[in-house]
Amino acid sequence: MKKILLSIAFLGLLTTNSFAQRNHRNLIETGIKVGGNMSRLTGGNTQEFKPGLQIGGTIEVPLSFYKKFAVQAELQYAVQGYKGAEYDQIDIATDKVTETMKLEDVTMHYMYLPVTFKYYAGKKFSIELGGQIGYMLDAKGQFDANKYNTAREYLYLTDPRYVASYSQLDKALFEAGYRSKDPDDFYEKLDYGITAGFSYYMESGFFLNFRYYMGLQDVYKIDNDYQKFTIPDATDDLLREVNYMNDNFKFAPLTNTSVQISVGYKF
Repeated sequence: MKKILLSIAFLGLLTTNSFAQRNHRNLIETGIKVGGNMSRLTGGNTQEFKPGLQIGGTIEVPLSFYKKFAVQAELQYAVQGYKGAEYDQIDIATDKVTETMKLEDVTMHYMYLPVTFKYYAGKKFSIELGGQIGYMLDAKGQFDANKYNTAREYLYLTDPRYVASYSQLDKALFEAGYRSKDPDDFYEKLDYGITAGFSYYMESGFFLNFRYYMGLQDVYKIDNDYQKFTIPDATDDLLREVNYMNDNFKFAPLTNTSVQISVGYKF
């Protein structure tokens, strides 16, 4: 009888321990992470990388008993942008470079919602793949009519050295949004793309995360939806320039790209 009771007690202990392990392994985990990133806009003529930061919170839900698979959602604030590239001003008569100019650096503030599917290759290592959607909170950096894109070369025509009726053309460009200083006139607020990376976990609860983000949204979509414009009472020379611009503007998309390295802690 004692042996039976001991066996039952032992079985009960094993069962309790098993359920405890199961519940522990299936706990929803929350955490925080903070780190830095290197970002730029790619496509057309790619800009240079600019350092930034990102901070956010995480929540992870296991998708399997032994936590081989999980899904993680985050709310992340990120500072991105680019360092303006240099470009040459070319004399259209001699086809020689007259001067080299640099675009203004741009800083963009985003709130992102990344959702990634994670595979745990081991207790301390996971691989992640997913996507994220974001909203631009603010942007700083004056819009440049000569923004270095595949079609911006045609805007050298706004240079007063080459256009006699410069004020008329400049006014028309401003009215079309090309000289606006308001980010709402040329920045697309919504951003989305694909993200991939990996994490390394420590016994203390801290973890390291590496992530690459490839945006799919044209950041300058509003500006790049170019519409033809006219100038009333334009001279024949100015009209030829305007028609030339209207016929040749074709913009390549510019999308966000960033590489992130973060340190986090799971509660």
